[in-house]
Amino acid sequence: MSDTSSREMSRSPSNSSGSTNITSLSSSQEFETKPSGASKSAFQRWRPSYHLQAPSGWMNDPCAPHYNPATGLYHVSYQSSLDLTNADWGEISWRTATSPDLVSWDIKHKPTLVPDTPYDGKGVFTGCNVPTRDGSLTYVYTSIGALPIHHTLPHVKGSESLSMAKSHDNGLTWQKYASNPILPSEPPNLEVTGFRDPFVSAWPSMAAALNLDAETTLFGIISGGIRDVTPTTFLYSIEAADPTKWTYVGPLVNFGLNFRPSKWSGDLGVNWEVTNFATLSDPSDPSFSREFLIMGTEGCLPSALSPSSTSTTPTRPARNQLWMSGPLTPSSPSNSSSPVTMPFAFGSHLDHGAFYAANSFFCPRLRKHVVWGWITEEDLCDELRREQGWSGMLSLPREIHLQTIRNVVGAWSSDLKGITSVEAQPDGQGAHTVRTLASEPVREAVEKLRRSARAATSAKTSGTALPGRDGGGLAFDVRTTAWELDVGFQLAKTCREVGVQIVHSSSDPTHPKTTTLSFAPASELLTLTPPSSISTPSQINTAPTLAPHTLFTTRHPRTGALSTEPLHIRAWRDNSVLEVFVNGRTALSARLYEGCEGNVGVRFYAEDSEGEEGEGGTEVAWGRVWDGIGG
Repeated sequence: MSDTSSREMSRSPSNSSGSTNITSLSSSQEFETKPSGASKSAFQRWRPSYHLQAPSGWMNDPCAPHYNPATGLYHVSYQSSLDLTNADWGEISWRTATSPDLVSWDIKHKPTLVPDTPYDGKGVFTGCNVPTRDGSLTYVYTSIGALPIHHTLPHVKGSESLSMAKSHDNGLTWQKYASNPILPSEPPNLEVTGFRDPFVSAWPSMAAALNLDAETTLFGIISGGIRDVTPTTFLYSIEAADPTKWTYVGPLVNFGLNFRPSKWSGDLGVNWEVTNFATLSDPSDPSFSREFLIMGTEGCLPSALSPSSTSTTPTRPARNQLWMSGPLTPSSPSNSSSPVTMPFAFGSHLDHGAFYAANSFFCPRLRKHVVWGWITEEDLCDELRREQGWSGMLSLPREIHLQTIRNVVGAWSSDLKGITSVEAQPDGQGAHTVRTLASEPVREAVEKLRRSARAATSAKTSGTALPGRDGGGLAFDVRTTAWELDVGFQLAKTCREVGVQIVHSSSDPTHPKTTTLSFAPASELLTLTPPSSISTPSQINTAPTLAPHTLFTTRHPRTGALSTEPLHIRAWRDNSVLEVFVNGRTALSARLYEGCEGNVGVRFYAEDSEGEEGEGGTEVAWGRVWDGIGG
């Protein structure tokens, strides 16, 4: 659960039944679910069409994603206000959606779990699905007995506890465990900044590190921090045959407050939320693997790449959505706090933008690690958010994997040793094998969305020089606000900037309203700039999202020829939400509130300096668009 931050604490908490299939609603049906205080135009103005979203009201963290082989359905719950007419945070419950394909979702209006006991009466916060052996679906969740909670406030012992609920009919009904909470409070003798958001799975490499039986042991981690010491995740071993039995192992990480390895890795903050673990293998060598943590980090310090705001716009929280990799390391005899730790080896942002509280699972059907995040509404002021009658959605389902690039001899500008978002191992031949975490929308979901596209078009790639940023026609005539773009640029050595512009309005041909994604190779910086807010400058935050990114140069092992990878951009637009993935390893999400009145098209541009005679300019290597997806 993203905790009751200053943003949420300022919002006052203000039952439904049935279900909704989000892929088959007509506009009139969809309008029937809006809160009575929201106008039809406000309710629909920024609403997406193919992202998973509550019928109305507030929603945030994804909870307990999993695949149920018994029914062939994917399940994902989410935090939701008990009252669907209230677009404010409060009375946090779980609602659930199911899908056969990760695209068509059946949303249950009736809450799955509600705050109706003394131990969870203040909220049913984030949790996960637990693998069980009794044929049930089992959830563990953070049960809230006291509010407010925040990493800046003294932590009331027992305000956050761990509870369990079971379903023996594939999720139709749920019963809370009679002896809840199964963990009544945080570990003893620790002053914590938080203790929430359990994640449970098998973890064979951790079992090996602790000399435990991987067949009979599960592992659970609970996110938080040790006050004035470090953010961390608290590690537990769990009896697989009885998931109520948790044994505390110790804190898994301890690298101090606001640890920032470099600009490539972000600020690891003072408190963690919704931490997940995963062991990812090299696709070309399954015997090679790395351990990963995915975590939301709170209490981050400002930097040149931090989200920005002004005193007159909605503020963005001081937090990041990060990941890190490190070896599971036995502690020294002098470290009595934990028998195993995970030092930082390399890491970065899972997403640099309006994406938080990532929650994941390993899908046995697809053989992939699938992750969802909460797409926030934090760039929108309270007045407009309440006027529309809803808040937030879930991201597209993303698959994460270990990206491996071999024969790397360098990055565009930076020394490989200084790029702390990758592992660069010398290969003994004067080059390196580079590895990092990559994420993109699940391929099977993408293919399903494409099948509904109204049009699919490829760009001409004749080698014609690209126009500059302020000139040139459209590469694609895109007519809807629901599309996918896939484009690759081959950058010239003289490239100063290259990018994609989404043209929202051409009423003023000299200054069209655009969203721009630009890449400056020399500074190795991606910038995603939404349309500026002219009519409501104090109500919408339109500050750009910044992300470090580089392109790697490889050497052919036989010929010795050097080549630099293309800049590969994949983007999904769904009305007011844009999710962008660059070379698979850099993600940026943004809200386009000022760009939803229409869609004119997409254009590409490049700014090249003068090079040597005969040297070509930056070109489009390929370009494709699928317009009208998800309909």
